[in-house]
Amino acid sequence: MNVKVEGKGTGMRTDAVAGKHTIAIDEPESFGGKDSAIDPLSAFLASLIACENVMAQLISNEMKFDLQGISFEVDGSLDLAGLMGDLSVKPYFQNVIVKAYLETSESEERILELQKAVDKRCPVFRTLKDAGIPIENHWVKAEVTV
Repeated sequence: MNVKVEGKGTGMRTDAVAGKHTIAIDEPESFGGKDSAIDPLSAFLASLIACENVMAQLISNEMKFDLQGISFEVDGSLDLAGLMGDLSVKPYFQNVIVKAYLETSESEERILELQKAVDKRCPVFRTLKDAGIPIENHWVKAEVTV
């Protein structure tokens, strides 16, 4: 499989094309953009949870796991000094924390089994982890609201 994305930058905004889909990425006004689209770092984290969702769907089918729904929160922290030119500071995320809330009838043990399988096979998760970026993944059963 080969993945290809093309794009054109105008100011801080980038308009990218991936197959028949378009993606716009911009910076907030406080960072010199026009805030017309998601920023690159948020898009990166969105890609992480989208990839984890895809892998959870595939692996839950393999495991015969009752996955009725899944929602995510992800937080990444970085020191902006690195990307602003301070070479003593790493310009990438210092850590990433993922929280997944599963709608399921499965036990906590089975949720952990699914999470571990996703951690091993999700390309975006593995890219971060294998690059040495501290990443935590916490999967729990979603609270049931009536």
